[in-house]
Amino acid sequence: MRVYCETNKGLMRENNEDNLIVEESDRFNLYAVADGMGGHKAGEVASSIAIDTIREIFKENSKREDFKAPSFIIQSIGEANEKIRKESQSKEECSGMGTTITMVIVDQSLNIAYVGNVGDSRAYLIRNNEIIQITEDHTYVHELFKDGKISFDEAKHHPKRNVITRAVGSEEYVHADIFEIELFSDDIILLCTDGLTTHLTDDKILSTIKEFGCSESVQRLIKFANDNGGTDNITVIIVDNITRGEGYDR
Repeated sequence: MRVYCETNKGLMRENNEDNLIVEESDRFNLYAVADGMGGHKAGEVASSIAIDTIREIFKENSKREDFKAPSFIIQSIGEANEKIRKESQSKEECSGMGTTITMVIVDQSLNIAYVGNVGDSRAYLIRNNEIIQITEDHTYVHELFKDGKISFDEAKHHPKRNVITRAVGSEEYVHADIFEIELFSDDIILLCTDGLTTHLTDDKILSTIKEFGCSESVQRLIKFANDNGGTDNITVIIVDNITRGEGYDR
């Protein structure tokens, strides 16, 4: 298993409000990205609280015999939500802060990935020369698109495309979407914040990975996003050769 990751503040932001996790153990591996939001540096605080909370709970529980990835996703996001809300309510400069979370837990013994997300940071599966978005964006514009009120092209350029409808820390309770995926040899999983997907299409992400390989693509993708405007922080994690299971032609 090979993992490549990087976070970049982009060209327009004064500070980086993104955060990430790469934690690996004998059986379970955890990868996550978070994109904070809020005034001043509150977004950075929110994403840090979320990432630190998730990492701590994972380290404490991932080696237990009864560890269950879906339960971990629910528990860790719930505790992160509570901590962010408490910090937001206790400090005026942090009022209203929140963060996206997208995480993947890989169970190497079963060749299964469990994906959890809140917000519009994404997880993709690359398999057989195709890129598939696993997660669903929790945004106002995506809701319009799902309801058939706007087209795909209109959604890409809608002025409210970055308005989040669900975030960790924004409400008393938060619901995380959870997906379960069987993994095969040579599958690639990509996690990213919207600083990447705002500026690059899925096809561009796929062609970059095919041309440059996983090890070089993280920096290439960030460069291309910055070349196209770099209006937001950019975080990318690429996980390659996740399993040693049955293969296919890539």
